[in-house]
Amino acid sequence: MKKAYLAILSAAVAMTATACGTISPSVQNPPETAVTEAVEPKTEPTVPAETVDKSEEEQIKYNTFIAEFFDSNIMFTDVQKLTDDSMKDCSFEKQAESSNGIQKISLKSANGGGVLNVMCIDLSQSSISYELEYILENFGNYYFGLTSAQMNGVTEDDFVSNYRMINSMISKGKYQRYSSVQKTDGMAAQFGYTETYASLAEGRLTVISGAFLSSDMMDRQDFMRLMARFAENISY
Repeated sequence: MKKAYLAILSAAVAMTATACGTISPSVQNPPETAVTEAVEPKTEPTVPAETVDKSEEEQIKYNTFIAEFFDSNIMFTDVQKLTDDSMKDCSFEKQAESSNGIQKISLKSANGGGVLNVMCIDLSQSSISYELEYILENFGNYYFGLTSAQMNGVTEDDFVSNYRMINSMISKGKYQRYSSVQKTDGMAAQFGYTETYASLAEGRLTVISGAFLSSDMMDRQDFMRLMARFAENISY
């Protein structure tokens, strides 16, 4: 009798140990059933994996375009007249320098500061074969990202963005993307604006890309007007 009791007790302990770790333990189901249920679902991981793959493909395509663009036979041309004409009545303190064919202008006011990049790229001898819209959109987005990232303390999530691209003819087009931001910590406010404007005409890509951040809202308004003057002076 004692041996029979011990045998029954041992069997009960064994079944209890087998059931541990399962979500819905069942004495009737063999251990193989729990293993099968743990590895069976395959559909859920494939959805985010496909999304990641598409995102990675787009990023690779974008990076390839930027690399091919700068590796093609492009030439930077002088933008001094465009800069001088557009900044005649500029109220900001400014300091300009040329680097790798790009004129970089530092802007400063009593309450803030910013940066402005101006360039004109001759594509007439370039071997790049992308469509007009693709060049405008992707190169414009490339410089918009570089410029907006220079605003200290402001992240991409802070911006309220408005994007527009206009094509008037197959041989010429415009790109414009601009964002504004207003942040406050309860004691002080900051007003920011960033814009990239691009025009492609007669084999030349002209790009103006700038950002300004200030505690004075009027600085933002003045900077927006400055960007508008540049856009008015671009040939397209």
